[in-house]
This record gives sequence, structure tokens and C-alpha cells, in this order.
Amino acid sequence: MRHRLLGGSGLRVSELCLGTLTFGERKDWGADAEASRAILTRFADAGGTFIDTAPNYADSAAEEIVGAFVAGRRDDFVLATKFTASVNRHPLAGGNSRKAMLRSVEASLKRLGTDHIDLLWLHFWDGTTPIEEIARGFDDLVRSGKVLYTGFSDTPAWLASRAATMAELRGWVKPAAIQFEYNLAARTPERELVPMAEAMDLGRVCWGPLAAGALAGGERTRLAKMPPKLAETSAALSAIAAETGLTPIVLALGWLIARGCIPLIGARQPEQLDAALSLAPIDAAILARLDAIAPMDPGFPHALINSSYLRRFALGDPERLLPPARARC
Repeated sequence: MRHRLLGGSGLRVSELCLGTLTFGERKDWGADAEASRAILTRFADAGGTFIDTAPNYADSAAEEIVGAFVAGRRDDFVLATKFTASVNRHPLAGGNSRKAMLRSVEASLKRLGTDHIDLLWLHFWDGTTPIEEIARGFDDLVRSGKVLYTGFSDTPAWLASRAATMAELRGWVKPAAIQFEYNLAARTPERELVPMAEAMDLGRVCWGPLAAGALAGGERTRLAKMPPKLAETSAALSAIAAETGLTPIVLALGWLIARGCIPLIGARQPEQLDAALSLAPIDAAILARLDAIAPMDPGFPHALINSSYLRRFALGDPERLLPPARARC
């Protein structure tokens, strides 16, 4: 498996990230410790180094399983965990506050059996904590050595960009990455999150790359149970797979990787990883066909300001102006 830098940081991560939401029997649908360890082993044997977990996955069992697996070879892996969600309903247990952040990190360090977390995610925006408090809390944790890199998951683009800008201006540690749902059938991040990440040089980790299995191929009878747009996307993907000889999983993950994203994959049995681990290069013509399956409606103001009508007002003759070297917000 190839590796890449996470955004503008120097952190090297595998091109696939293994999610551990399915680890632990404290949920009816979770994998037991033995199956979870087999999944981790198969991922590591394929060259995977990037593992994503969270305190609330199987009521903390996932972190414990990951910690036991990396014991004795901690430096061979990049461990990412989160804070925000609580495993109980006490009003002080969850959220984005500095108190919740520190409390969560201390507990995660114990469960993971390590003295540092490689990447700490804000799991999701709580709608109440000042962004300054979060950004400064991240900086304090990095300076303490308990956390090496930070990032935002499931957070509006304007908040993540504000935190990154604030960190740059105040000399605090800048976030390294963002995490969000993104796949061939869920492309709304292209409105704000993707261009923001490109402009801010943030790594992009994408959960749901196979739309909960809808883009993994399989029985066509499943299409009737899907929402119409998802069913259409799945059918078009399967058609391209049949023509090219590549599996729908390889195509769906390859499309994300080609767009600079790190797919966050998961499994409940080791064999389920095999298709995702058999990545293959995808040529530009196939990528263009994938891109055309379900293009996103940019909405306002993007559709307006990118219209030929307004482009002529802004640029005179747009065809005489070379495009910028990189995308801009």
C-alpha cells in the first residue's frame, strides 16, 4: 500500500485508513476481539498504518482492542482518535469544551496504552463551544506532547477554516486534516469542504466511501431498497465495473484517492477487506466517466458566480486568462 503526506503536515499515512466503528461486541453488530484483531492484522500486512477509532465506538471497546494490537510496535502505526461524544449522558462528559477535550484524551491514552495520540479529531461540532477555545485547547495538547496532530470531523467548513486561520495568525498549531462523508453518491462536500481543504492545505479523510455498502456491487435486487439517486449511482458504477474489469469497490475508492482523499474503510470480517486492499490504478478516461455519474449541483452562490454571464463581467474574455495553478475558494 502506498503512503502519502497528511495535508501540509509531515505526517506520513497509508492511502487507506482503517476505521474501527465495527470493533467490539458491546454492540450487537460489532466484531469480537478475535475478529477485530484479524482485521487489523490483514490491514497491517497489506502495508496499512493509519487507524481511526473513537472513545464511543462500542462503549470504548474499540480503543482497547486497537491498544492491545499495537502494543510492542506502537511506532509502526498512526493512531487517530476523537473527542466530543460521550458514553454516558452526564452534561460534563461530552461536547467540544477544553474540559471535555482533556478528559477524553486522558482516558483514550489509557485505553490505547500509549503516551501520545498521533491525530486527535474533534468528532463533530457541538454548536456551543467557542472556536477559540477549541483551537487553543488543541495547541495546548500538542505542546504538552499528548497529541501530535489535530483535525476536525463533521464540522462546517467556515468553522474549520476559521480555526486554521486563527491558529496561523496566533502562532498556534494548525489543524492537519478534516474528515467528512464523501463518495460518488454523496458529493455535497464539493461545495465548501473540499475547496476549503485545498486552500488551507488540509488532509481529507472521507468516511462512508462505499455509501454503507451501496457502492460495493453485489446483488442487483438491493437496488430496489435504495433511494432512487443512490440506486442510479450504484447501477452506473456497476456498469462501468463490468466494462473495465475492475470491481465497484476498487473504482469507488480509486476515484476518491485520485481526488486527493484518504478513504476510511471498515469491516466486520477480515475477508471483507480484501476487495478494498486490492487497489489498482485507474486511468483518466475511466475517472472522467466516474465523475460524470452523479455530478453535484453547486447551488448558490457557486452556480451564479461561475456562470458564463458573470465570468465575462469579471474577466472580460475568460478564454484569454489562464486558470490559477491551484483551486481557490
